[in-house]
Amino acid sequence: MKTKLKFLLALGAFTILLSCTKDELSPDVMDESSIAEDLALKNYNNGMIKSYSSETLVKWNVLLGSMVDEKMPPPPESKIYAMVTLAIHDALNNVVPKYETYALNNTMTDASYVSKKNITALADAAVSQAARDVMVAMFPASATSADALLTQIVMAIEDEASKEKGIEIGKAAASAILQKRQGDFAFVFSAYTAPSNEPGIYQADYPPYAFPNPPIWPANAIFTANLGDLQPFGIKSSDQFLAGVPYAVYTQEYTDDYNEIKSLGCINCPARTEEQTQIRDFWFEHTASSFNRIARTLIDREDLNGWEAARLIALIEMSQFDSYIASFEEKDHFKYWAPFTAIRRGDADGNPNTVGDASWATLRPTPPIYEFPSTASYAAGASAEILRQFFGTDNYTLTVTSPYYVPGVERTMKSFSQISYEQGLSRIFLGHHYRHSSNVGEENGIELGRYVFENNLRELKKIK
Repeated sequence: MKTKLKFLLALGAFTILLSCTKDELSPDVMDESSIAEDLALKNYNNGMIKSYSSETLVKWNVLLGSMVDEKMPPPPESKIYAMVTLAIHDALNNVVPKYETYALNNTMTDASYVSKKNITALADAAVSQAARDVMVAMFPASATSADALLTQIVMAIEDEASKEKGIEIGKAAASAILQKRQGDFAFVFSAYTAPSNEPGIYQADYPPYAFPNPPIWPANAIFTANLGDLQPFGIKSSDQFLAGVPYAVYTQEYTDDYNEIKSLGCINCPARTEEQTQIRDFWFEHTASSFNRIARTLIDREDLNGWEAARLIALIEMSQFDSYIASFEEKDHFKYWAPFTAIRRGDADGNPNTVGDASWATLRPTPPIYEFPSTASYAAGASAEILRQFFGTDNYTLTVTSPYYVPGVERTMKSFSQISYEQGLSRIFLGHHYRHSSNVGEENGIELGRYVFENNLRELKKIK
């Protein structure tokens, strides 16, 4: 590699002496930016990277889940996942550049000192420091547990020089992503007054609810309706995949969706089967945590190395949070009413084929957000597409669990599409989203997931 580089530099100098313009150079001769890329990647060594296991990354991922899963509304949980997993990814790729990074640039990283002998020490320290710093910054309640795991891992590293260098890289990765997202606003509840009382318009008529700990979901409020204003992680804009519209309340399509969710989404709907009830409960877990756990299963099953594992999880969580941003942008665009409101007001919606039920209720309270499209379906569709792209197939049989709501229950999935499809069904059986909302959410999410995969954290070009 060094021989080739010297040759290219010499040839470039010779070209200047001959007063040739840049445009006259042979296509085989690299320009200055290409030479910089060559310098940055001169120690690219795929074999060395493959020697680093995902063990330490998985330890941090398990701890992250235990800290944040189901402890807060889905958007902040999803953002924490995205921040931590991207910091880990960036840290590894500043030890040895293998993939593009999100926040900490690695185009000029010199990995000449990295070898199979010290790569584990370097990477373990970098991963651990990055994960710890972002976890504590984003969720201070994790500090005691995160500090304990950091101490445990770095104390076991005997190579002091590599340990210190890894810690330095980890700190830089954490600092870069925290600085890049420092302008993000907080997720809060705000008072909501409907622009009108017309059928189809969102009404903040849900009872207060604790989720399951504070903060309380107050009455007459909406949760972070402006989430679509946040800068996305991996897509160009929050309205990039805006497609599909909710059904008008007077249409037959609306009537069909209305009657379906009315008969299947209530607390003890007699029409709902045992299988449908299990799907409802199994997939109630937040999508960021369930797909995170699915990713860990696949990492173990496919024996992914640390670099591969970090990229997979970071892409999944990036697609998760961008799905929240994109779906909330669409929600705010339509401001559509939820089944809870629609069914209780069914006799006054102007549709003679919708029979109202003033006592209709769901097992779990409807979240105070606009209904269309389903965010859970959006996020599930996006991450299922990430998995299809990453593994090159949709047909993949795996057994999944839902420890927070139906511990001990397992479901065997035959494809990644089945996972996102069941996520959509669960929102119907929960009584939270109409079928059309779930379908559109999944379709838009698939487009988002494909874009995220094709345009982020891509493999860097090997030097020929």
